[in-house]
Amino acid sequence: MKAVPGAAKRWALADGGHNQIVLLDDHGNKELSRFGSGEAGLLDGAADKARFDHPQGLIASTDAIFVADTGNHAIRRIDLATRAVTTLAGTGQRGRVLGSPQPGRTTALASPWDLEKKGDELFFANAGSHQLGVLNLKTGAVARLAGSGAEGLEAGPAADAELAQPSGLALSADGNILYVADSESSAVRAVTVGNDSAVATLVGAGLFDFGWVNGDFRTARLQHPLGVATDGDHLLVADTYNSAIRDLDLSKHEISDFDGGKYTCVDPVCVPTREPAGIAVDNRDRILLVDTGNHRIDEYRPSARTYHTWAR
Repeated sequence: MKAVPGAAKRWALADGGHNQIVLLDDHGNKELSRFGSGEAGLLDGAADKARFDHPQGLIASTDAIFVADTGNHAIRRIDLATRAVTTLAGTGQRGRVLGSPQPGRTTALASPWDLEKKGDELFFANAGSHQLGVLNLKTGAVARLAGSGAEGLEAGPAADAELAQPSGLALSADGNILYVADSESSAVRAVTVGNDSAVATLVGAGLFDFGWVNGDFRTARLQHPLGVATDGDHLLVADTYNSAIRDLDLSKHEISDFDGGKYTCVDPVCVPTREPAGIAVDNRDRILLVDTGNHRIDEYRPSARTYHTWAR
């Protein structure tokens, strides 16, 4: 889920199980709009007629919501004024490895999972080809941003680096680094954006190295993370298969558990977090967690050390 810029704060959520995109108010208790008929498919048009297929990630601007329509291997656009849905990239068929710029509407993608935006560039996790791609919103062309297409955990120049089912994306405040939840390698990667782009590994040791280990980045372990968000000098990770939130301190190069057992659930009935798939930082005192296994969004309040169900 991501915030929608504007005078009144709103939140956009990919409701994958219903094949829809949901717009919520800032309190989480009022559904403002739904986009998509609910029936799986690839169909443009009016909000109530258009079809998505298990969308996973999105990013919003003041006038549109951009959707990683995973099951359709496509990137879609929702116009917030007209509520119309259009396809920007993808053919509906699973594609192969991305390379040099090609027209987006005729280029097949492979399970796009999440999006980030910098100016007219829309970055996407092309999970099925183990790559990151970029869609130029002015020209409509898509191209490789990073990843050779081989599945692995190799750092280095963007074109030669290896990724493994990249999923969640988060752009640094200055827009120069794209952080990636590289799920199949249970890793977090950092990609420099711009000329001489390169991929670094912050945490992760290999395709079959995973666990729940805190401490120094070199020895720390995650397990199939799907979401990542920036929080100043920290990265917060939805550590999906550990059903936990992990805190990566970028200055100290250390990982800890975000809540550390210190947050108290204040719901009438409390259940443990189960396989979270996304996370968003609103400000220093509000973290929103997409608690996928429990079909809800949790709101964490660091100042009070409490959390509760924000939307369900």
